[in-house]
Amino acid sequence: MSGALTLSEGVGPHVAAPWASRLLMLGSRAAHWSRSHSGQQLVIAVSVPARDFAAVLIGCGWMMASPAPRLPPVREVATSIQPGAPVRIVTRTRIITDFFDWIGTNRDRLRVGRQWQLDKVLAMTPLRSLKVPQEQPLPEPGVISRMAGLDKEWAARLCQPPADLAFAGTLKWLRQDVSTFLGRGNEREPIAQILLPEAPRVATWSTRLYAASRLDMQLPPADVRAVVLDGASATSYLAAIEASVVIVVLDRSVADESAPERVLNYRNTRGQPLSVEREVRWAPPPGVETLGFVVPL
Repeated sequence: MSGALTLSEGVGPHVAAPWASRLLMLGSRAAHWSRSHSGQQLVIAVSVPARDFAAVLIGCGWMMASPAPRLPPVREVATSIQPGAPVRIVTRTRIITDFFDWIGTNRDRLRVGRQWQLDKVLAMTPLRSLKVPQEQPLPEPGVISRMAGLDKEWAARLCQPPADLAFAGTLKWLRQDVSTFLGRGNEREPIAQILLPEAPRVATWSTRLYAASRLDMQLPPADVRAVVLDGASATSYLAAIEASVVIVVLDRSVADESAPERVLNYRNTRGQPLSVEREVRWAPPPGVETLGFVVPL
């Protein structure tokens, strides 16, 4: 990934983050590895000088490696579902989740929330369920999305994003990291636009955020393929996570040896060592250390 990346908060100044591209690459390489190694859980512990932004950057890399969904034409979808079914549509300017009402007899109009000309609806997909209809503007792909090729099939990606990534940690810190901007040159893009975190009033979402303090009551569901455990509290539940990929962020700025010990205990009791650099094809940036192993699922 060429070009120096930057991080910034809101309208504040850009801060050069030359190490960010390596963490993005870790998420992408882990995603590629998991597709060709079914029946195994890949665990990578990443020891960093400070946890800030590490988890969300790894998650962004995972999202960048996700292939775009192949959606049928809108007319085909609209004629195959029943009135009252929950759907998500993407138009030229909006993303909408609502209940499908009808498609016109000439099949040139449909009603989802309100009436739409069919040629202005770029993508449509059924939803499993919907509690409350939502609507939001359709964002333009930013500099990082374009650099990663996510702008191709942009409407399809936002209509049916993957829902296979979760983070667990201190929610306040995770939300702060998600709210920052990742940039290149003079452009920047909200990290939230790449990760699409689940939230009460969004019309589309992709990633879930879990409080480490509540993992004893709610673990990520079975359809989550990757979990990033951010910090010592989240690492307490490493052995309970059944995702295909688990990446543990160990913060060396915190004097707590319990998290590394849990990782080593999990490897020694259930895992087989793996060379992250050779088998996952990822080399850490300076100041970052890794430990990798696989566990049978």
